Amino acid sequence: GTRAIKKKLQNIEKSTTMFENSNINRLPMVFKSCDGKNYFQFHINGQLASLEYEMVKNTFINLTGLEMSKYLDRPEVGNALIERVMEYALRGDFKIIPSIPEVTHFLNKRPEYQRLIELEV
Repeated sequence: GTRAIKKKLQNIEKSTTMFENSNINRLPMVFKSCDGKNYFQFHINGQLASLEYEMVKNTFINLTGLEMSKYLDRPEVGNALIERVMEYALRGDFKIIPSIPEVTHFLNKRPEYQRLIELEV
């Protein structure tokens, strides 16, 4: 069915963007919910990078945790995933609550995303 086709397309897309010196920003970002938690994810060569989040009042994305396979370059992949979430927030007119140091650090270096920050909800 369509699910199988979509999965095949995702696998083809993944295999064409994989690794050495590839453009990480071409990776598809996946939305996942598990055990009441929500994640933005990248799947890279069978490895996983996850940015945990919770929606607050349907307007705010509270970024609460970054988890990553030990085989991935944490700063590079983490920043790419955070940047993708920032772009998603811009397009969706969301605000970001930076509840973890990685996101705060990223935002401090990227003034173009400063307007997304929301500290009090």
